[in-house]
Amino acid sequence: MSPHRIHPHHLILFSAFLLSVMVPKGATAKSTAVSFKTCLNCHPDVKKELAQKGAHEPFKKLECSGCHNPHATKHEKLLKEDVGKLCKRCHRGQKGLMDEKHRHQPYEAGDCLACHRPHASSHPRLLAAKGDELCFGCHAKEGSFSKKNQHDPVKKGRCLSCHSPHTADHEDLVKKDRQRLCVSCHAIKDSKTQKAHLGYPMEGTDCMSCHSPHGSDRNRLVKDGLHRPFAQQKCVTCHKGLGSKHPLGLKAQGAATCLSCHPSTGEDFKKINSHVGAGIFCVSCHSPHASDQSHLKKAKEVKICFSCHEDTQKDVKDKRNDHKHPLVKEGKCSPCHRPHGSNFRLFFGDEELVLCTACHQRHAKFTHPIGAEAIDPRSKRDITCITCHNLMGSPYNFSLRADRKKQLCIQCHKGY
Repeated sequence: MSPHRIHPHHLILFSAFLLSVMVPKGATAKSTAVSFKTCLNCHPDVKKELAQKGAHEPFKKLECSGCHNPHATKHEKLLKEDVGKLCKRCHRGQKGLMDEKHRHQPYEAGDCLACHRPHASSHPRLLAAKGDELCFGCHAKEGSFSKKNQHDPVKKGRCLSCHSPHTADHEDLVKKDRQRLCVSCHAIKDSKTQKAHLGYPMEGTDCMSCHSPHGSDRNRLVKDGLHRPFAQQKCVTCHKGLGSKHPLGLKAQGAATCLSCHPSTGEDFKKINSHVGAGIFCVSCHSPHASDQSHLKKAKEVKICFSCHEDTQKDVKDKRNDHKHPLVKEGKCSPCHRPHGSNFRLFFGDEELVLCTACHQRHAKFTHPIGAEAIDPRSKRDITCITCHNLMGSPYNFSLRADRKKQLCIQCHKGY
């Protein structure tokens, strides 16, 4: 140990000794609180916060040591530990702060101060801004939020009418499942609503398969892109119709209903690798009625893909994997992979070398052997670009699967 450094353990002991000297034996909570008035002598800005109505309870009582170490710490602003852990000490288990399936990114990262002020705020719950102003600090106010017609809670800046700010059991942090969320405000059995839906039953349907929850340029918040039969109100093109015992039932089984109008997609499904299989149907990825995405996709492309490809999502979202293919960063899968079917592995649109070198032309003349004449001794398959690169995410330069100085090479070249 260097004579110019003090071991952290010794610093802790020294701090404990100082506290025992500074705070007399038998000191009450009240007398300890009084001693922390000393903090205000050097922190006059904090004194102004103390006068605010919405002050944090420990701060109001001058319990500075509840969050701060008065002597030394490895955390910024002399905090006792990371902000997220510090807040959860008191707030864990409170309503809306449970460890549910879906979590707001700042909450997940322990970045409570992204939304809240630690000492005082003029806004409820120590929020850093008012209502939707806070949300739009991170969530861009564009797309459906800027459309001509807006959902009433959006108009009034009441994001928390539908969303939970911390955690939720449901996707997009909505407070209830999609079927129950809308009907908590909108009656589905009144005559006006029934007429708008041509008399079809709506119980248990997903309102957001047709309507935008935020805004739309169409009346009644209907999404911008419409399936042709839906736009023409020709429901019986796909459904059995009102005269049937099950009016919303499909006229044919499986993908047959869709393929009667989209035969070219049926040809894609016949390829060696097909995306149609057990539990996977056209509406797993597409909306049958309306969408704000191209090709009537149910959501952004990457979100749809991740709903099944959790292993890929894990690679992409791993914070250590900061090297990714540019298209992966943009959330685009279909420029390389075919969504319906492919005769090439991993649903590629062509042979791997052809596909990659269409953009990376100089790599077509690589000196390392590649292609059918170069066999990977581990897989016994031809060496291609993805033999060495993990394009979904890697901690190494050029998205390599291992360190290029040695580790990558010895995966195949053992004993050389």
